[in-house]
Amino acid sequence: MKFSHSLAITALLGGQTHGFQLSPSVTTKQSRSVSSLSASVAEGSVDTSLMQQQSPPSPPDMQAYSKGFKTVFNEISCSLSTPTEGELPADLIGTYYKSGPAMFSAGSLPPPKNSLVKPKQPPVPDGEDMSRMVLHPFEADGGVLAMTFHGYDNIEMGDDDADEAADIVDTKGKVTTRFRYVRTNAFNNERKKGKKLYTGMESTRSGGSAGNDLSLPFYRHHLLNGLNKLRKNTSNTRAVYFGKRLLTMWAGGLPYKLDSLALSTDGRSQLGGIIKREESAMSSSAVIDSKRNRILFYGIDEEANESTLNIYEFNSKFQPIKDNDGTVQLKLPGLALVYDFGVTENYCVFVQPQLKVNGMQYMLNKDPGKSATLESQSSLLHIVARPGNKDAGGMKTIEIPFDGIPEANLQIINAYETEDGVIIFDAIRSADNGGTKSNTEWPWASTLGDFQNMSSKKSLWRYEVNPKKGLISKDCISQNQLYFGVVNSSTSAQKHRYVYAAAGAMGEGIAPPQGITRFDTDTGAQESWFPESYEFCGEPMYAERRGDDSEDGGYILSTLFNGKDESSELVVLKASDVAAGPIARVPIGIAVPHGCHGCFAATDDANWTYEQIERRAKLADKMETRGSMWNEVKSDFSGLGLRFDDMEEYFGDLM
Repeated sequence: MKFSHSLAITALLGGQTHGFQLSPSVTTKQSRSVSSLSASVAEGSVDTSLMQQQSPPSPPDMQAYSKGFKTVFNEISCSLSTPTEGELPADLIGTYYKSGPAMFSAGSLPPPKNSLVKPKQPPVPDGEDMSRMVLHPFEADGGVLAMTFHGYDNIEMGDDDADEAADIVDTKGKVTTRFRYVRTNAFNNERKKGKKLYTGMESTRSGGSAGNDLSLPFYRHHLLNGLNKLRKNTSNTRAVYFGKRLLTMWAGGLPYKLDSLALSTDGRSQLGGIIKREESAMSSSAVIDSKRNRILFYGIDEEANESTLNIYEFNSKFQPIKDNDGTVQLKLPGLALVYDFGVTENYCVFVQPQLKVNGMQYMLNKDPGKSATLESQSSLLHIVARPGNKDAGGMKTIEIPFDGIPEANLQIINAYETEDGVIIFDAIRSADNGGTKSNTEWPWASTLGDFQNMSSKKSLWRYEVNPKKGLISKDCISQNQLYFGVVNSSTSAQKHRYVYAAAGAMGEGIAPPQGITRFDTDTGAQESWFPESYEFCGEPMYAERRGDDSEDGGYILSTLFNGKDESSELVVLKASDVAAGPIARVPIGIAVPHGCHGCFAATDDANWTYEQIERRAKLADKMETRGSMWNEVKSDFSGLGLRFDDMEEYFGDLM
């Protein structure tokens, strides 16, 4: 098929040919909802006169948007939320998780009252003490939102259970909400000190826009490997639930394991010991193979001349698969800054942009902004056989045809294989817009110009790869400004038809994520919904409908930040009719900052009652109040009873 606004480029190994195809013009229907039906327009079946009468979405209120970068000073332990508009579907059951930066003024959550360690400086409002403000939103400590949908199931109680029934909270059509910070080692250190301790990325953040994209920057961590004060693991990029485990992730360090109900932090995770070194670098990406019910992770130990790629594969019980102990390790050329990957039935797919490394700067300070420069040339596509593949660890590398923009900071939405062995993946592609020097002062983007200076042009592309022939083609599905693309999780690593994404309100112009859009990759149809100019949606997340196995029969969930009254809601839309807008709005109870990636767990093991969640939350609060996280010495590092991270706490001023 031909995609709207398509740019088709094909290349063969050993030579490149470029071809350009322009699809038929697209007529759009626009109001708070926007429909783009290119196939119907071409057939003359759409009433274009009606389309012309509708007004486009209003330009974004950037003052309202900038208020979405405010520190969350009050966590939510456990709260029951009722929709203020519409009703929640009875067949929407499960738990929604979302991760994102949430503390922009370092050390601004006071420790428990009885902690032996008291901060030298109390929490302060954002902007009051600029020495405590992070220079880029991505440097903020991560927080996790969890919302459990209970459905409408009745609880059958006999006469003898009347007293117990009286204690059961009515949760029909309601949501149990929690929000907590991830208690990373860095978070606890700054919380105790009451100040910003980690400044390793500040030189990079003061640079231009190429590596400092406001939503998700290309430079995500300091290049000094291991556990150190220059590389701060904020665990703020992705929340993933699988095999009864909840993890939060960040590119450059180990994931953190959280309690799935209360969101309390259990600690850094080495994924059951499959990651041998605690200082290993992991990515912020995880992909579930929906057909085999497996999950895959990867990490890259980055070095200037050659990097080491590690791939890990787990079964449904979160145990390494038996084949090759669930791991493969191989070398990648040069400094590999790769933040996402795709998974097919047999392969993992990685896209590596080529970088020029300043050897002197890399040796002296490893500051990414000074040490590495993105080359204006073809990126490399690595196709790696999965750990369960008979050729596990085998790799084929193909240059992606160059069209003037390298594939850097690519977000791979989904990948799959066709019957003839062709690999297809859809991705949101970023292109540096040549903006001026980034704004490093909070709140960063209070004007559209500031946002555009700190943001890259983004568009939706499809890549088709023939590994046997070394052939790659790519087509632009949409030039609209898009973010956070997702598919129905039941199609993950399988063929998909529908792609959902957050969209800017200015079409192809650079604007913040605000509305929700859906693409039909079979027909080219597109439909969108946009909220008010002062409201901003984040990543859309597909939530399956109980008893429905169709690809678009479920719901789309998204947090919505209201910059007018500084509050947040969860909006619920029908996946098959995004343009109709929300069927329900649920207040969260706090203003949740603009976030990153999340997931929806529809399995029975993520369908807890309000009482179960409340009990676990009270226990988590009690444990922290008693200071168990603050005053006890951990005992799993050495005979001294210290973990590596604890050394900074005890000898921090000397390190």
